[in-house]
This record gives sequence, structure tokens and C-alpha cells, in this order.
Amino acid sequence: MQSVGRRLVLCGINHKHSTLEQREPLQLGHEELASANARLSRHPQVLESIIVSTCNRVEFYFVTGRDQEPFDIVADFFRDFRGIDIKPLAEQFRTRKGPHAADHLFRVAAGIDSMVLGENQIVSQLKEAYSSACAVKAAGKVIHRLIHQAFRVGKQVRSDTEMGKGACSVSSAAVELLHNKIDALERPTVLFVGVNQMIKLAASRINLIDSPRFKFANRTEARAVAFAEKFDGEGFGLDKLPELLGTADIVFTCTSANQPIITHAMIDRAVADRGDRRLIVMDLAIPRDVDYPHRQDSRIEVYDLEDIKEFVKDQQEKREQAIPQAEEIIDRKLTEFNYWWQHVKQEPLYNGQADAIESIREEELRPLLEKLPSELKGELNEITRRMVRRVADAAGHSELTGKE
Repeated sequence: MQSVGRRLVLCGINHKHSTLEQREPLQLGHEELASANARLSRHPQVLESIIVSTCNRVEFYFVTGRDQEPFDIVADFFRDFRGIDIKPLAEQFRTRKGPHAADHLFRVAAGIDSMVLGENQIVSQLKEAYSSACAVKAAGKVIHRLIHQAFRVGKQVRSDTEMGKGACSVSSAAVELLHNKIDALERPTVLFVGVNQMIKLAASRINLIDSPRFKFANRTEARAVAFAEKFDGEGFGLDKLPELLGTADIVFTCTSANQPIITHAMIDRAVADRGDRRLIVMDLAIPRDVDYPHRQDSRIEVYDLEDIKEFVKDQQEKREQAIPQAEEIIDRKLTEFNYWWQHVKQEPLYNGQADAIESIREEELRPLLEKLPSELKGELNEITRRMVRRVADAAGHSELTGKE
């Protein structure tokens, strides 16, 4: 059988080529990342894969052996998983193949491709993405190697250059943007909506500025209370959110809700009896948590990720000077990965014979599937398909390492 070459592919959308409004419907939250990885891995032309979804990017890395356009695979995913058509956004998506895909991921891990240059939170987000892909067995040997090399890049860039020095996260940039406003208030009441790493970073930064009063609201009240204890604050459930808004001077919100949880009506009620007191809201979520225009009322200021994007443009000169040194590290690690990848592509089973095994699987399984009830057909088909992929991975690994 003629060999069909395998391709490592990236297809994704990020803050550089799209607006917040365009990315919002595509965002994959923490709680759905594993099921999303499982769905992508079941695509008939995807051999292994991982999805990286953060507030500034939704990117799909996968290995495929067919000639179908990578964007079409991603479009299939969103149609099946989210029920939306992303074809109108085709120009906002970027596709990279082979070493160019690896190079992009390494730049992401190094913080060079982030909205906040040198952002360090991206490494933990990559680890979460990898854990989700591994949990559903979506990642294979190529993704394993690719991600671990990206981790090495991120670690070395931050330890050997100025890229990771100082405040290097979206949360810290958000606090810096509001620093003067926070500093002008005497013991402000700060309300945090959501319990996660973004909120933790923001609360830690604000705690250094003054002696604010902290309140935390979360869907699970017990988590809000436990989180608040770390900052000598108070914790509440989201059912108390309308009242909490009325007492707050500053609000930081970052949840994984699919719809805004702070509505126009809630904010109108919160500011109605405030007199001259202003309400400042920083929305770090995507999709956005706040349904309120930026400049609707002189008593309220609403900021989101687009405002942070503009703010950080002039804040990063020192880190920009570290880019050449970081790129040298990336180039070395990319050379190592490419050397390994060139060997992997030559493995006979991984590079063609797996197609022959897949054809045999389909041929032998077809008579049995015709006899089974419909609810069992998909499950058996997926299990046997996964067996073929694991056999291919194991055989290729033994050839590469000399193990039998």
C-alpha cells in the first residue's frame, strides 16, 4: 500500500488576528475541555490532538494523515461540539504545519505570542490542556513530545532571560491599568466574582497596593468562603451578587459562564443609590461576564480584555529587548524537535501501514456492526479505532528506541 505521510498541524484563532467578539463563541471552558479533546480525537482524520484554549486563543494541534484542509477539521469540530458554523471566521484562523506549528507553540510557551509579553500564566494553562488531552487519550507520542519540549522552552526562557521578570499576566496588567483608581480610594471594597487562578493573581496584586476589603462570590459558596479566608475576606454565593454589587467600589470578574452573569439591570440597580461613588468593573472573562456598554453611565467604568490589550502596548519595552535571546532558545529546541519529527515520519507503521490496518479493521468489523444495535455501533467502532492507533504508536516507538 502506498504510504500516506503524516502531518503535524496547528489551526487556531488568537488575539492578534481577531476581536474579542469573534472569539467569545469559540471559547472552551475548563469544565468542557476534556470532552472537547475527546470529540476532536474522534474525528476520522485526526490521529492525535490537543486543544489549547485561553482568554486570548483557541488553538488546535493535531496529527493527520489526510489531505483535508485543517480548517475544515476544526469547522467540523465546532459544528458537532458547539453547533456553530465558523466558516465566516475563516480569515481570522491561522494554519501552520510541521515545524511551523511547533515553532508557534514554543513561542506561546515562551510568552512571546501573548497579549502581555512574557505572560507566565500560559505555562499552567498549557499543562491543563495537556492533562485534559491525556485524560481522554487524545494525545499520542507526537503531541507528548511536542508539549514536553514546549514546557522546556517556557522554563528556560523565563530562567535565562528578562522575559519573565516583573508582572507578566493578564491579571497583573489589569491591576496595573486600574492602579491609580484603586490607589485613590480609601480602603476600597473589592468584589471578585469567580474562584480561579486569574482571580487569585488579581487579588494578590491588589492586596499589595493598600488594605482593601475583599469579598468573593462564586457559584459554589463554600469555595468562595474558603478562598476568601486566604485574603481575610468574605465569601458568598452568586445569589447575593446583586446586593454585593451595590456595596463594591471595584469589581473583578472572571468566570466560565456561557452567558453574562452581571446584567445591565443589575448594574443599574447597583449605581442607582450610590450618589457620587463610582463603580469600576474589570471583566477578565471570555465570553464576557458583564452585559453593559463601556461608556453608558458616568458613574460606572467597565473594562475588558480589549482595554488591557491597548494598555500593555507601551508597557513592554524591557521584555521586547529579551525577544532575540528567547528566540535563540526556541530555535535550539525547535531543531531538536524537528530532528525527532523527521525520524518519526519515516516509521513505516506510523507513516502508512496504519492505514492498511485501519482498512482491515473496517473490513472485519463491518459484518458485526450490521448485527449490533445502533447504541453499541459507535462505541465498538471507537474502541477498535483507538486500538489501531495505540498499536501504531507502540510499534513506532519500539522502532525509534530499539525496544521490542
